Amino acid sequence: MGFSVWGLALVALIVLYLVAVEPWWGRRAYTELERVRDTDPRALTRMFGQGIAVWWGLTGVALLAVLVSPGVGLAELGLVPMNGEWGTLAGAVVGMAVAMAAVALAARKAPGFLMPGQKAVAALLPRTARERWWGAGASVTAGICEELVYRGLFIAAGVGLGLDPVVAAGISLGIFVLGHLYQGPVGLVFVTLVGFVFTNVYLATGSLFVPIVLHILLDLRSLAFAPRREEVAAR
Repeated sequence: MGFSVWGLALVALIVLYLVAVEPWWGRRAYTELERVRDTDPRALTRMFGQGIAVWWGLTGVALLAVLVSPGVGLAELGLVPMNGEWGTLAGAVVGMAVAMAAVALAARKAPGFLMPGQKAVAALLPRTARERWWGAGASVTAGICEELVYRGLFIAAGVGLGLDPVVAAGISLGIFVLGHLYQGPVGLVFVTLVGFVFTNVYLATGSLFVPIVLHILLDLRSLAFAPRREEVAAR
């Protein structure tokens, strides 16, 4: 059994928002942030707060879609223990560790070094302790909510409609990338690669908990532990 009619309607509502509203709102909000970043000390925390509220709201709608669908449970969203594919998980963790080590080495040689994904969203990088705390909150929110919606809900809904899991995963990845349109061409390449890794880890392990943890760690590196402003300026 799959999603009920009401459940599919709620899923469609989320898709409509993420395809028709989120890319436009994200680009507009980020452009405005760039414009006032140096003059409005609350601009970044306000944007983080709005994003956190929106994504927990979307997650609430996603859980409601499951609640009104008797044939769907949390297990269909991937909220289950990991299966025996430890090799895939180990490969993903080692790959991320190597990437982080390379970034750390580059940072030592070039103070203020930014990863490609950070360069694309430089205005989002915290400059104060308060902004870093908000960045940490946004990172945890993105890791939990985006994975539940993009990977968990959309793939489950696609499979429930009769799509092959790989096809459903490809569609969810496309919507995920579209939602990050504000990051520009370079940022979208980075987002696509990261989303591809998260999707493959989820499909291989059968558990959404793994990509959630990886997503949170990656966003924390970008939004909570970014180089300080003076380091970037020095570079």
